Amino acid sequence: MRNTFITLTAALGILSCGDFNQIGDAVDTQKAISIKEALKEYQTNGHTAYTVFGRVKEVCQAEGCWFSYDLHDRTIVVDFNDKFTVPKGLSKKDLYSVGRFYQDTTWNDDATDSSAATFSLNTKFLATGVRFK
Repeated sequence: MRNTFITLTAALGILSCGDFNQIGDAVDTQKAISIKEALKEYQTNGHTAYTVFGRVKEVCQAEGCWFSYDLHDRTIVVDFNDKFTVPKGLSKKDLYSVGRFYQDTTWNDDATDSSAATFSLNTKFLATGVRFK
């Protein structure tokens, strides 16, 4: 009986120390730079891996499978490759994420034939972990 009590007490202690502000890989907030600064650096020198922070503009309301950072003049979509989801109520909150930039191709769905089809490249961020501020 005493061993069961000790085991339960230890388990509760471990659970209470869990980091409920973290999803996915660990995010070292000490290394974080603003998403705007990271994007500028990425566009200048091609470096892709970053720990970033910024204000969330929008979150996927179906599943929480993506969110976007607000850069005032544009947004950067952050996805997770179906590894995890985030809470749907994160709009206008500050959020850290760790991951890398990549280029995503978007095809014009309005084209009536293949010769009129166009595409554009969009910079996105693939996060392996997020941390709530």
